[in-house]
Amino acid sequence: MKGEILFIKILGMNLRHHFLFPFAASVALAALTPLFFNINALQGTAAARPIEFWLCFVGVVLLVSVLLPEQDKDIREVICSKKYGYCALLCTRLLYSVFAVAALIAVFVGIMRACECDVGIGHVLCGTAGALFLGAVGFAAAGLTENVTAGYMAAVLYYLANYGLQDKTGFFFLFPMSFGRSDAAGVWLAGGAFLLILFTIGVIKCRHKWGYPRIKYENK
Repeated sequence: MKGEILFIKILGMNLRHHFLFPFAASVALAALTPLFFNINALQGTAAARPIEFWLCFVGVVLLVSVLLPEQDKDIREVICSKKYGYCALLCTRLLYSVFAVAALIAVFVGIMRACECDVGIGHVLCGTAGALFLGAVGFAAAGLTENVTAGYMAAVLYYLANYGLQDKTGFFFLFPMSFGRSDAAGVWLAGGAFLLILFTIGVIKCRHKWGYPRIKYENK
């Protein structure tokens, strides 16, 4: 029982100290969209471009920052010493971050619709899937290297690669609706994001089990 109470307390601290800033940054990113893209009365592929070309970075900001607190070695070892385990906390952070990504994109698509753009639920789903996949690329890079900066760099590099290598990225092309492909492509992006995150959490779990034998786990 004490372990569960401690988990809730640490989760609350994460929401206050390690989630609010990335979330505020994501809101600011979405708010800046009209400075770079027209969002009035867009039709066809043009309606997808603000979502796929810009809002995908919301996923990077929110998912990569999940690993930010443990960049401090002391925080990492304290968290890993608790009975509930680091991966349980990591999965909880990911859940509310994924929800935040979906909510922000849904709200933005709603704003675009109010501005007479031809957008709908497909744009929400495919846009969210693209944002999560790009964020998962950064999350995987950050988790595997234990370096959040590497995560942001990997996400940006993958984003840039989609311009010159769109035929090479196949099912994991970030801008399917903007280039006239079916918004069902979001299924592949969402699946890819899930597998990347699952693989990274598995590696992190093994690392903390075998790579940090000096950490003594408490029963409280």
